[in-house]
Amino acid sequence: MILSRSRKEVRKGELMNKYELFNEKTARFLGSYLSDKMFEKGDVLTFQGENYFVFNLMIPSDGKLRVAVWPAKISLPWDLGNLRLFHWIQQSLTGLKVKISNDYTIIKGIVINDLTVNLKPEERPKTFYNEELPWGLEILPPESDRPITIDLLSFSIIEILGN
Repeated sequence: MILSRSRKEVRKGELMNKYELFNEKTARFLGSYLSDKMFEKGDVLTFQGENYFVFNLMIPSDGKLRVAVWPAKISLPWDLGNLRLFHWIQQSLTGLKVKISNDYTIIKGIVINDLTVNLKPEERPKTFYNEELPWGLEILPPESDRPITIDLLSFSIIEILGN
């Protein structure tokens, strides 16, 4: 029995929420997603084998629950060339748990500061890789009170682990 356009009865009073996932990075809908929990900004979900970070919850006029997501895995330095992603990282990573890694090192912690340079929209992404414009994050590792500064261009992957 359908209770509303966005919720279904599954078994004995248990409700499932039906979400439409919108990938902010590619500006496309990924498809429908059923969950027994209400998502919050900062959650990480798995859809078709990939992890996505919940960026925003939207309820448009048709009443469907829509969730704006970003891929929770960011490839470095390649994804930094995408200005939309670059600005999203500047606005959104502070306060999130992340894992940053390359072939030799894995660093986990909470992003406490964004050390990126504020670029004007007309500036080209290749500017990011100029030595005069460092690109980094300040991270507080678990069980530590001393933050560390990460040069993102020394790593290959950022994985967003959630709030």
